[in-house]
Amino acid sequence: MIQACSHLVIAAKDVECMQMFFEQLFEVAPYFSNSEFCEFVLPNQFRLAFFKPVGKAAQFFSNPKERSQVSYGVTVLNIEATYQKALALKLRVSGEPKDHPWGEKSFLVIDAEENRWEITQSPSKNGMLVNLHP
Repeated sequence: MIQACSHLVIAAKDVECMQMFFEQLFEVAPYFSNSEFCEFVLPNQFRLAFFKPVGKAAQFFSNPKERSQVSYGVTVLNIEATYQKALALKLRVSGEPKDHPWGEKSFLVIDAEENRWEITQSPSKNGMLVNLHP
């Protein structure tokens, strides 16, 4: 039985650019970083890393320009402030934050490597959506 989703690793052409994107938009410092790997440990202990596929890893990862098949969800405390920060950083956004019938509010932002990020504000204290059907 699965216990939790613990981490996400995203292939990147420019790890330093992705680090700067994540640091600036979400105001979080990396736990570890160099030019080929950067990892963030979020307040809930979830780990998110960017890495440049080299050596044997390059056989298993590709880094296509078009990444419309997936979005990465990030929950923030203040979606309006994050939206304004995304605009100030001149990031591509889907529009103003939108209210959803399940209680969340969100908008999309596209980073320099064409990754789609769904920025969400949740009504719960821990930022996670409550499962009404356990």
